[in-house]
Amino acid sequence: MRLPLRPVAAALALAGGTAHAASRVAVVTLDSPPQLAHTGKSVAEAFAHRAAAAGYEVLGPGAIEQKLGRGAAASLASCGDDARCLADRGARLGVERIVGGRLGQRGTSYRVAIVSADARTGARLGGLEREIAVASRRLQRDVADAAPALLEGGQDATGVLRVTTETPGAIVTVDDAVVGKTPLARAVKPGKHKVRVVLTGFADAEPVWVDVPASAIVEHRPRLYLIPARDRPNASPSEGQGTAVHVQK
Repeated sequence: MRLPLRPVAAALALAGGTAHAASRVAVVTLDSPPQLAHTGKSVAEAFAHRAAAAGYEVLGPGAIEQKLGRGAAASLASCGDDARCLADRGARLGVERIVGGRLGQRGTSYRVAIVSADARTGARLGGLEREIAVASRRLQRDVADAAPALLEGGQDATGVLRVTTETPGAIVTVDDAVVGKTPLARAVKPGKHKVRVVLTGFADAEPVWVDVPASAIVEHRPRLYLIPARDRPNASPSEGQGTAVHVQK
C-alpha cells in the first residue's frame, strides 16, 4: 500500500529518533526546457520522497499544484534557483522552506542546480550544482541522495565569477549559456569556465577561460573595442548611407 508523504515522514521520524516536525518543506518542479519538463518533475518528486524519508513534512510538486493552481505553480517553478523569487511566489504554501531549481542539458550531460530557500525571508539556506551524464541514468538518484544534506544547510563548494565592462549591458555567456548582462556576479562550480562577452557596436571579444577557485571571488574585466561608426554593419540597406542635412529655420 502506498502511503502519502506526511504519514511516512512522521512514522520514520518517530522510528529513527530524528524529527523535523517543525520543518515543512515545499519541493517545486524544476524549471526545465519543454523537452525536459517530465524529467524536471520526476527529479523534484524523487527529492521530495527522500526528504520525507528523512523526517520532513513535505509538500511535493503535485500537492503544490493542487494548492496554488496550475498557473501559479508553473510561475513558482519558473523561479528556478532564485531563492527570493521562490519565497515571494510560494508565500501561500505555508511552509518554512521551499526547494526549487533548474534543469538543462548540454551535450551528453544534464546540468542541475537546486536551492533551499527560507520561505519567509528568501535567504538561501543551501544549494547544489551537478553535471550528470545522461547515459548514467542516475540523475534522480544523485539529486535525491543530496536531499538530507541540502536541507540541513549543506552547500556545494562554489566560487563567484564577476564580469564587468566599462560600458555596461554587455551580454555574458558562461560555458556556452547566456547568463545575463554586465555588471554580473554569478556563483559557479570551482574550475575553469569559458566566458564570452558581446556588446553591440563593439568588436566581439574572443572567449577566454577563467579559473574560479572554491570560495573565491574572481573578477573578469574584458576590454571591448568600439567599432568606428563608418565600419559598423548597417541595420538596413539604406541606413547610414548618404548625407543628412538639417536646416535651421
